[in-house]
Order: sequence, then structure tokens, then C-alpha cells
Amino acid sequence: MLEGTRRSFLQSSAAAAATLALGRGAGAAVGPELARVALVEDPRATRSTTRIEPAVVAAMVEEALRLFSGKASGAAALAARFRPGEKVAIKVNAFGYPCSMVNPVTAHTLARLLVEAGLRKPNIRIYDQYESRMRGAGFKLGKPEGEIWVTGPDGADPVLQRYQDGPRTVSFHWARALTWADAVINLCVPKDHDLTGITGALKNVAFGSVRPTAAREKQPNGYTTVPAFHRNNADPAIAWLYAQPMIRDKVRLVVCDATRVLYQGGPKDNERHRARNNQLLVSTDPVAMDVMILEIVNRHRRARRLKPIEADPRRPPRFIATAARMGLGVGERSRLTLVEKRLG
Repeated sequence: MLEGTRRSFLQSSAAAAATLALGRGAGAAVGPELARVALVEDPRATRSTTRIEPAVVAAMVEEALRLFSGKASGAAALAARFRPGEKVAIKVNAFGYPCSMVNPVTAHTLARLLVEAGLRKPNIRIYDQYESRMRGAGFKLGKPEGEIWVTGPDGADPVLQRYQDGPRTVSFHWARALTWADAVINLCVPKDHDLTGITGALKNVAFGSVRPTAAREKQPNGYTTVPAFHRNNADPAIAWLYAQPMIRDKVRLVVCDATRVLYQGGPKDNERHRARNNQLLVSTDPVAMDVMILEIVNRHRRARRLKPIEADPRRPPRFIATAARMGLGVGERSRLTLVEKRLG
């Protein structure tokens, strides 16, 4: 099984490299559903940038899934995408704790709806890259008998992977929390990032699911291999990682917890540049989601007379266009179908 995964990884890597070498839209065609984003807004979702209203946020998750899918309920929307016998991982982003991160209420609402859709609780897992940051974000880690598993990366899958960027080779492993899953929900947040412009859907799973080799782990700060991918504002690294079968073939839904937004000074939480946003978005297209996240961040920057992210030459979000060229989704705002609903 591991060898098959390895072959699939290498085949996808070659295809991705060819696409990048051509420098044009040689990726797979994107269907109309992949360019669709549902947005639900409720001004009652937050009382401040430090306090959310759990019941309101849970209702927003349900409504956004209904709006996106056209189904009668959030559970029905998930039942159309996830089968009862499958193992499903919900990849969150807790890096910006205590307030610029995915709220546990959002993740656990999705988990509850998966159970209502017929999945077993032990086959549902909420994970992120760092356990300490998950705790800081309010997640209670553990694997209670017969319950939903909340965990960090759960170590490294044994199969060695390699990323080639010109003469550079980065060796890494996938997080076992990712390889364990049959399917993934990508649950991200809208944030400013000092290197890549924004942190959104693509970066959430790509950089949040890689683990260092044993040799690197012994080095100072070797607990993570993410800095090895940072060259050239992490372009094409973010898109390349997401294009691998281990991610691309598993992620079936992208949800953005945009109840709050960090519009400057990210990716760590920054009280001065945090704002209420009171929105929740759903799509199946990670590129379209990042286009919308960039729009949200820039809207808050514009309101405070800050330049748009793209105007900062130190951190251009080029990875979004690269991902679109690689066939991961739609990168042009004019080609997105945005369906909106306001509650409250």
C-alpha cells in the first residue's frame, strides 16, 4: 500500500513539475462546482474579537453547507460527500491562537454533522500541526473510547517524500494524521502572512501536514520542516504539496471560519490587527477559497488605509496563481460563483 502511494506521489510530482515548467494553464479542467463558493454572514457570530457566540457559529456552519449543496440539512450535505465507513480528518489551523484561529466550535460542529450523516465517531479526527497551539486555541486533545479523536500530527508516516525545487531537495514525511484518513475537510481561517501574503486553504493542509525526517528532527528547531519550503515566498512549494495525491485526492470540502480576520501582522495572533468579520464560507475549490480569503483580508486593510497584500513586494501571494495553473482550482475572481446569505 505504501509503495503504491509512493508511485502515485511520484507520478503526480512529475505532472506538477511539467505544468510549472510550461508556465501556463496546463492543469486539469475545473468544473463549475469547483468555482462555487457559499458565504453565510451573521453579525451576531462575535461579540468582540475575543468572544464568539457558539450557537450562532454552529448555525452558520449548518446554513453554509445547505447553501452550498442545496441539501435540506448540513448532515445531508456531508452525506453526499462522505461515506459511513470512511475515516475523515478535519484539518484545522490553530497557529494564530488565542483568537486568530479556527474555533473549536466550528470544527466540532462539522464533526457532529458527520456523525449525523452516518459516520462513526472513532472514524472522525480533528488535527493540526502543533498540539501546544491546539491547546492554546481551546481544543481538548485526546482519544476517548468511542469518541472523536482530537490530536496533533500523530507522528510521521514512514514513507520518505521528496520535493525538488531546482537544485534543492527537501526530504519530508506526511503526518500520520493525514495518511490515516480516507477523506479530509480543509478547515482554514483568513489571515495575513508575513511571507506568503495570506494563510488560507492551500497553505493550511500543505504546510500543516508535513513532518521532518529523523535527521532533521535532531537539529536545533528541527521539530518542523516547514521553513525548508519557504524559498521564493513558498512558491511553488504550497501548490506543489497540495497537488500531491495524499492531499489533492483526499480533500473533499473546504470550509473557512471567517468569523474573525487577521488583516496585518500575521501569521501569529496580533491584537492590534484583529477584526470581527462574522462570515463562514464553504467550497470544494481551495484556490477559489484563497481568492476569497485574499479579498476579505484586503477589504479590512482598505478600511484601515493599508495597501493591498499584492502591493507588498516582500510577500506576494503568487502561490494562488501557481495553484490555478496546476489545475487545483479557479484563481480568477471573475470566474467564481459566490452565493451569499445573511442571517440575524
